[in-house]
Amino acid sequence: MKMSLPEIAKSPLNTKFGTFDLYDFAWSKNEQDNVLALVADYGDRIPHVRVQSACYTGEIFESTDCDCHWQLETGLRRIQEEGGIFIYMLCDGRGAGLLTKIRGMNITATQGLDTADAYKALGSPLDPREYERAGFILKHFGVTQCRLLTNNPRKISGLEAQGLVVQRIAHMSKPTPANEAYLRSKAMKLGHLMKPFGTDG
Repeated sequence: MKMSLPEIAKSPLNTKFGTFDLYDFAWSKNEQDNVLALVADYGDRIPHVRVQSACYTGEIFESTDCDCHWQLETGLRRIQEEGGIFIYMLCDGRGAGLLTKIRGMNITATQGLDTADAYKALGSPLDPREYERAGFILKHFGVTQCRLLTNNPRKISGLEAQGLVVQRIAHMSKPTPANEAYLRSKAMKLGHLMKPFGTDG
């Protein structure tokens, strides 16, 4: 089935990292059907690209249990400095939804299960995200190849499935005592590429 075309809005956005061109790609009036793109001029270079899913607990409330706030700020800073596109998908919980995510967080806190096993206990897929819309957005800007800031091989294959040539650039934070177990689970059970846990290189 062919994907419908979104409505598009654009505005400058001033941030502490610099000014971006902010685009909203709206596939419907439902907030989760909107995808944001923050663009910093990359000229004729291959753009750096970060595809990030919302993590309200980490990005807004700065939870110490994950590294999502670090990923957000580091991605925006690097794209502002080197040029590229930051794609922000409004799908919390790795696409499983905010309700499932918080139920999973509670299982982790009360039963000691890691993020992967908590999702399994809830009967939820570990990572149901799709990247067709991210691919559409990159093609909208004429991008055919990119330098993707990620540790997640699913993002690489997801964009490659959209016909993009992807060069992966590691986007790894330094584990802390508060988030090491979470990051280790992502490496060992979700296949993320993370040198501190021996799953990258």
